[in-house]
Amino acid sequence: NNMFFPFIAGKGFLFRTIVEIIFASWLLLAFRDTASRPRKSYILWAFTAFMVVVGVADMFGVNAWKSFWSNFERMEGYISLVHLFLYFVVASSILSTEKLWKRFFEASIWSSVIMSIYGIFQLAGFITINQGGVRVDGTFGNATYLAIFMVFNIFFALVIAFRDREVWKKVTYGLVAVLDFIILYHTATRGSILGLLGGLLLSAILIALFDKGEKTRRVVAGSVVLAVVVIVLGFIGIRNTQFVQGSPVLSRFASISWADTQTQARAYIWPMAIEGFKEKPILGWGQENFNYIFNKEYDPRMYAQEQWFDHAHNTVLDWLVAGGALGLSVYLLVFVATLYVLWKKATDVSFTEKALLTGLGSAYFFHNLFVFDNIVSYILFAIVLAYIHFRSTRLEKPIAVGAEEVTDSETRMAGPVILIALVFCLYFFNWRGYETNVYLIDALRASSVSPIAAQSVYDSYKQALSYDTLGRSEVVERIVESTTAMNTSDVSIDLRQKFAVMAKDAVDEQLLKFPGDARYEIFAASFYSNYGQAADAEKHFVAAAELSPRKQSILFQLGGFYLATKQYDKGLEVFKRAYELEPSDLDAAKYYAAALVYSGKESEAKALLDSTKSGSLTDDIFIRAYVDLGQWSKAIAVLKTRVTENPTDIASWKNLMSAYYQSGSKAMAIDTIQKAIVANPSFKAEGEQYILTLQNSKYYEDFRTCFSRSIYYV
Repeated sequence: NNMFFPFIAGKGFLFRTIVEIIFASWLLLAFRDTASRPRKSYILWAFTAFMVVVGVADMFGVNAWKSFWSNFERMEGYISLVHLFLYFVVASSILSTEKLWKRFFEASIWSSVIMSIYGIFQLAGFITINQGGVRVDGTFGNATYLAIFMVFNIFFALVIAFRDREVWKKVTYGLVAVLDFIILYHTATRGSILGLLGGLLLSAILIALFDKGEKTRRVVAGSVVLAVVVIVLGFIGIRNTQFVQGSPVLSRFASISWADTQTQARAYIWPMAIEGFKEKPILGWGQENFNYIFNKEYDPRMYAQEQWFDHAHNTVLDWLVAGGALGLSVYLLVFVATLYVLWKKATDVSFTEKALLTGLGSAYFFHNLFVFDNIVSYILFAIVLAYIHFRSTRLEKPIAVGAEEVTDSETRMAGPVILIALVFCLYFFNWRGYETNVYLIDALRASSVSPIAAQSVYDSYKQALSYDTLGRSEVVERIVESTTAMNTSDVSIDLRQKFAVMAKDAVDEQLLKFPGDARYEIFAASFYSNYGQAADAEKHFVAAAELSPRKQSILFQLGGFYLATKQYDKGLEVFKRAYELEPSDLDAAKYYAAALVYSGKESEAKALLDSTKSGSLTDDIFIRAYVDLGQWSKAIAVLKTRVTENPTDIASWKNLMSAYYQSGSKAMAIDTIQKAIVANPSFKAEGEQYILTLQNSKYYEDFRTCFSRSIYYV
């Protein structure tokens, strides 16, 4: 909970730290012991080729800084790939016996048992489901992440159950697989569950048709094939029954159809990814840069979806975008090389185990067609690669065997060098990012108290920025969000000025580090708008709209800026453009109608609202327009209708009173409060205080300001 993204950042920092320590230790060992050096295999060469191609793609991509570091939310980027590769190298070199590998898989399997028990407590209501709803997510914070973790461990359990000769252990691991499947089912992650069923089906078909071992095993595999087919066909037959539709899990599967996919974000963002690939087909855009494509190719029909996608939610498309045709080719090459090595080079691996590992690979690949990897799935995939590499190369000579022996003096010299490099990596790649995270959390906590702990907010943000590393983007975004709270009379003038200077420098530098990013143009525009620098705010709002010309949410902000600065004609033009991008967007229609009111075209606004059925001129947005335009009689008429329809709604009475007062009718304002007290006696004490305030002209400006805000943001 001390991490900005507690389910991702903590795992990421811990994984990197462990890998750096074990890799440094392995280097020292590899100097002295040739048996500990890596062995050659197609998997190693394919993984190496993948690292090289992606590294070049990142270097020459849209934003190399972002491609390398990523952010707290994802903890990916090239830095994570490097650590994953080092993890693969060490695991494939050091886990050099069947006994060690069995221990490793057993540790993973029993950790899944603990996670399953945790999930059971979530289902029982004793532990909160972190993402809300009914989809179990364990300690992963995301049901999809938990799902793929269970898929890997179900196959691990089946492999160990098959290999173990003791019946009670076979039964135990079989039951573990069943328990993990129960939790997988309750994650309601369709891609993972279908991937598991498909993987099991593939494994069973391979065993039933081609395994020349025990006949019993082929019979069992054939039974599994039949069972999977019966389950699928049976479910299709009952998919529309009340039992299925009433289940939050089964109903998700019952809704699978072509029409269903068209309502999901993937139906829009996958074509965007293809368009992005067409623009940079060879080496792509670099990792973590999908948002540039998303903004540029944004489909206006996504107005009701998430507005800032950073992945295509399809790993194949993600690598096609990040690394172009070359990047995707070497990514797929890793799978091809692994399958080849498993079936052609791992001669001492049984057919059944090969079939199960093939099924696991297909389940993982199918799952990735609908999501993107996370740190845990990356680790599990890397360990499967390392295991297959080990099984196929255990009799091979290590790389560099036969090279000149390293002397003791040279080893002693290598020790301090490696230690210095380790300390540097721990500090530069982990500690600085971790400290950025800590100070960001401190700033957010200081911002959440009342009154705001302004000095602590300033100091924490300043320290977080000083590291200029992983997480900088999140820091800048939160600084901009804090400008409103830091620009009030509760904060000293000197501190307000210092914070404003720091925030401006952070925003401007962010634009230099992330050029062409519509998201940061919007943050810059918001910052300058908060400080009343209209010209600079307009420049960045316009830049954001140019970078993402079809995104209504950006046009709404630009149009709102024009209305706020009384540039009504410009506002009307922008809101009209946003509406015409996708006329089915009722919010766009309403905002366009409001812009028509601001421009003095009320009849056209009413006609638009009637034709689109997007609201009426009595909605809040039009009351605000009447107030901004000083058309108090219209605002009062609407508010009078509201209190008549709902006489106990104190907010409506307050707004009506404010409208009377600001229109110059103090007597009617007092009369309104008196009527409100009669309508809702619980308001009496507060209402009488308002009456006293109204009667005392000394408080006129404070009172006016207070209720202006009330009516604006009703």
